[in-house]
Amino acid sequence: MNEALIFLEQRVFCQSFIADILSGFITSFSFLFALLFLFRPRIKIGRQIATHVKSYGGRSNKWYCFKIINRSLFRAFDLRVEVTQKIPMTGPEGKTNHRTAPLALVKDHYNYVAPYRIGEKSEYALWFLTTDDILTILNENEHHIVELRVICKHELTGLGSVFVRTYSKHDIKEGTFKSGNTFEIVN
Repeated sequence: MNEALIFLEQRVFCQSFIADILSGFITSFSFLFALLFLFRPRIKIGRQIATHVKSYGGRSNKWYCFKIINRSLFRAFDLRVEVTQKIPMTGPEGKTNHRTAPLALVKDHYNYVAPYRIGEKSEYALWFLTTDDILTILNENEHHIVELRVICKHELTGLGSVFVRTYSKHDIKEGTFKSGNTFEIVN
């Protein structure tokens, strides 16, 4: 029995064994940190809603446009966009809850979005259009807001991310978004 304890003390629980375990733990943690935080999609959402009257698909309507940019170096997969009207409701005990009403988008799903690259093409930037009258919705009550939610996955890891932006009536601007890596709205 003493020989077993001496063996364990000299060979197993020595400083090099503990150092190996500790360095393995630190390396694993660093890799996991890089995987979880650096390899997630990086989607930026425009701070304003562009609105203009134009004919798309044979219909002349007032269109409200949201713009997103994939700023990551990798493609984003399974991109879904949801736009909802959030209406504050007073619940029991005087606490505020939000009732949501979805707003229809012309297209709300893309299989993939190109990675960010400097150049002439801007396939990493997308517009999402709706004909729902957002200005009227937001003018009905100053407490109403519109929320844009973008859900997507990273190309290599499959890790998902959710990006959210809320808009008020002050965030609507007449014009269209410039192409590329900008959220500037021009007439």
